Parts: sequence; structure tokens; C-alpha cells
Amino acid sequence: MIITRLTGGLGNQMFQYAAGLSLATVRRTTLKLDTSWFDESAGGKPHERYALDQFNLSAPLATPGEIARSRGLIKTPLTQRLLNLARSFRIYPFARRLLTTGDTYYEGEFRFDPLFFKQAVHTYLHGNWQSEKFIQPAADLLRLRFVPQGPGSSAINALTERIRSGPSAFLHVRLGDYVSDPLYARTIGALGTTYYSQALQYFREKQPAARIFIFSDDITTAERNLTIPGLHEFVHEPAGVSPHHILHAMSLCEHAIIANSTFSWWAAWLGEKPQSLIIAPRRWFAEDSPYNAADIVPDRWLKL
Repeated sequence: MIITRLTGGLGNQMFQYAAGLSLATVRRTTLKLDTSWFDESAGGKPHERYALDQFNLSAPLATPGEIARSRGLIKTPLTQRLLNLARSFRIYPFARRLLTTGDTYYEGEFRFDPLFFKQAVHTYLHGNWQSEKFIQPAADLLRLRFVPQGPGSSAINALTERIRSGPSAFLHVRLGDYVSDPLYARTIGALGTTYYSQALQYFREKQPAARIFIFSDDITTAERNLTIPGLHEFVHEPAGVSPHHILHAMSLCEHAIIANSTFSWWAAWLGEKPQSLIIAPRRWFAEDSPYNAADIVPDRWLKL
């Protein structure tokens, strides 16, 4: 049995589920989910809620006992003090492996690790796993499972009809807590207009007839700051529409200009076809960020 720890928003949860499913597929075992983080972070951001239950998938939740056995037990107060010290020096994943029991596999550096698929059949996954390389063994299954349950609203259905009516692309602008949260602004940061201007110029040279659909968690600011050449539509999402249906609508576009966001990464990946032009930011994290983004964007996507 593989247990994967879920945290963050929808895009992060999709990566964590996908990596767990891939390891379970390789090891020929079952996958269970640990959703305890959402109970522990009940006062967190509105978009950081368990969200996979609205997809066309089923994965049982791990019991507290199964989670405790997989994660390993901290045996003594001294062990806890050593782990706290290791956390301050950013070596916590390695210290936990040495100082506790269990088969917890912690993501070390924020990039692909070939040892991932060599983990034991009973492994607890603790990380983000944001690379196509972690999810490739389950790629076909994921495209079937990451589909919203139930029909969309009339507004969403009308939007998807417009997307399907001709050559189309989505452009995603991620603002929100990338701007308002000091930690996220410092370690990730919203992309500036320079990236979007360069991406749009390149895209229009290659796809002059495509209609561009602009999606954002702050569409008013995006509409004020961006000048979009050619056919385009700023999508004002109807109230009450789930992010799952928005992501699905984005994935129906033939091409994509994504943000440094797992949400638009998944929309582009799920909808990718051989003829797709997908443009991604070369800078995924802020300059002072400790994270390594080398494996996030697939090599076949264009980085600007």
C-alpha cells in the first residue's frame, strides 16, 4: 500500500495523487490518501481544501493507524529535538529517515529523483512531486480520472462550446496569494507583463487565427494590465462554478500560455496534443527561492 500526503490547492493535490498512483502502479499495489493536513490547516486559504473528491476517481482514505505506521514513530524527546534542529538547517527529510522507523519517503530537492520508483511497497509519500517524470507511469489513467464528476452549468457549457468552435488557446494569470501572501510573493511571485507580452507575440506569429481565452484568479486586474492581440476573451467565471470545471474548460483549448502555477500546468498537460503549442515561464520561482524548478516544465514545452 502506498499512502500519499495531500496538501495545498487543487493543482498540488493532483501532483501528489498522480505521483502516488504512479508509484502504486509500478509497485503493483493500492493507493490511499492522507488528508489530515486539511484538518490541521482548517483556518488556511479558501482554495486549500481537499478537492479530489470532485474528480472521476476513487481513492480510499488511509486510517490514522496506517498513517502512523507508514510515517514512523518518533521514539524519544531527544529525537524530536534533533529533528527540530535539522529542520532549521533544511536537512529534515534526511534526518527523519535516519532517526525514525517506517517507510516515509520525503522529497529532498524540488526536482525528480530516480530513486522514487525504487521505494518499498509500503511507502508514505511526503512531498510535492511537481514533475511529469513522477507521474508518467500513470499518465493514461490520470487523463481518464482527472475529469469533473457531473455535468457543468449552462455558463460552463456555453464557454466550452466557444472553446471548441475554432482554434483556441488559454492564457492563465496567477495572482491572488502570489501577491498578497508575503511568503508566496517572496518564494514564488506573480509573473510580470513582460513574460505575457513575449509569449503573446510568439504565439501570434505561430497561431494568428486562434482565439485566446484568458483565465485568472483576479480577472479584473488581468484585464486591466494585459493587452491581447487578435481574437480573445477574458473569462469572468460564473459564481459557484467549481475549479474542476474551469480546469477542464481550459484543457479543451488546443494551445496554452501557462503561469507559474500547477493549476494551469495541469490544464495544459491534460489537453496536450501533438500539434499543441504550450508556452511556459522560464522563471518558475522567485530569484531568492530555495526551490529547484529544473524538472517542472517538460522539455518539449517552450520556455520564455
